[in-house]
This record gives sequence, structure tokens and C-alpha cells, in this order.
Amino acid sequence: MTSEERKQFDALEAENRQLQAAIKDRDRFIRGVVMPYLSDEIMEEVIRQQDRIHIGGERREVTIMFADLRKSTELSEKMDASGFITMLNHFLGEMIEIINSWQGNILSFVGDAIVTVFGAPRENTEAARDAVACAVAMQRRIPAVNEWNAKEGYPALSMGIGIHTGEAILGTIGSQTRAKYDMIGRNVNLASRIEGFTGSGQILISSETMKAAGDLVVVNTAGEKWVQPKGIHEQVLLHDVVGYGSHRIRPEV
Repeated sequence: MTSEERKQFDALEAENRQLQAAIKDRDRFIRGVVMPYLSDEIMEEVIRQQDRIHIGGERREVTIMFADLRKSTELSEKMDASGFITMLNHFLGEMIEIINSWQGNILSFVGDAIVTVFGAPRENTEAARDAVACAVAMQRRIPAVNEWNAKEGYPALSMGIGIHTGEAILGTIGSQTRAKYDMIGRNVNLASRIEGFTGSGQILISSETMKAAGDLVVVNTAGEKWVQPKGIHEQVLLHDVVGYGSHRIRPEV
């Protein structure tokens, strides 16, 4: 090998080492920053498609959950930014842990709202059951969240959760330069509207979810109500969930 060839070889070796280091840095970033907020299913989908993003989707019956903090805008205006974000991140961390344990896949954070799908990208015949059980577990975790808040000098939080089961379009949406796994459709909008009817600490579900979730769902029949969601032509019957199996969020009911 000539001296010129040796220089070229050394340059290629150096470039290769830099590339490998960049790949390791990227992987550390993904696993350290992104993975805590994604389920294993969606992370596998991202990794599988990282070299060839396919823009497309499918229609599938899923269960959709919207969970939203109450009076968060008011709190954000009263609290300093650092304290509010610290409090919000602690709350989200607690909820993410529960959602992942019930096979939910978080698709996005809309402000302080968590948008989750059950039954995609991997099919789950018990998606409705898992969603309701997950929502109950989330509401049952709020007292522990508020205990931590009190110790840190933060205000108490409350949350409303709406759940609906129906067909949605799911898939990778966007372009080759920026894309995400997401869902769209009438039933996604309806799930969001259902959440809007909830009060503090309440879980409301549609009749479709009620039927699919099974006998272990505990409801307060006195809390059932017919509503007319914005953008939906027909009235919708909502069921007030107070527990799943022996786990209750309102023991007095």
C-alpha cells in the first residue's frame, strides 16, 4: 500500500468511526429520551421502518382514550414555568407507566392531554377491557400524585377520561422527512368529545366500549346521561365508570 493509499484508508477509517459514534449517539437519544414515552409496540414499528418509512394506513376497530387535566391553563398562569413543567412531567410519568402496563399506545400529548389507542399497531381482542381497566388505574393513582405534589408545594390535580370504541384509520402519517404513527376519523373525534363531558375524577365511556369491555366494568347507573356531542349528528349515551372488578375510584357508589 502506497503512502497515498494509506492516507485514504486512514481517512475512511476515521469517517467510519465518526459515523459509528453518531449512530450510537442517536440510539442513546432514542432510548433515553424517546423510548420512555412510547410503548414497545410503537418503538418496534419506528425501528422497523427507520430506513424506509411507508406512508399509509389501515382501518381497524380500536379503543380510544383521551385523558385531560382539569384547570391546567389556570394553573399554568398562576405557577412559575419551571414548577409547572416539573409538576406536569411527574404527572405524565405516572400516567405513562400505567398506560404502558395495560398495552396502551400513547400517540400524542396535546398540551396536558394524553391521547392513547388500545388495539394498534398490534391487534388486541381485549382492547376495550384494557382501556377501561387502565383508566380506573390512572384515576386511582391521582391521590399518590397529589401526595407528591403536596410535599413539593404544588397544587392538587384532577383528571377526566373519555373512552370510545370504533373504527379508525391508523398508520404512518406525514412525509419522508417527518412522519408519525397516528389515527384519524369520526370515532377519534367522538372519544375526544366524550372526554369533554367528564368532571373531575370521572371516567365516561360510550355504549360501544361498555359492550366490548366485559362484565367486570362497574358503573354508576345514576350517572348515565344522553349527550349531543359537537359535530355528531345523533345523541350518545355515556356510562359513568366507577371501577373495574374490585378496584374502585369511588367506593361509595
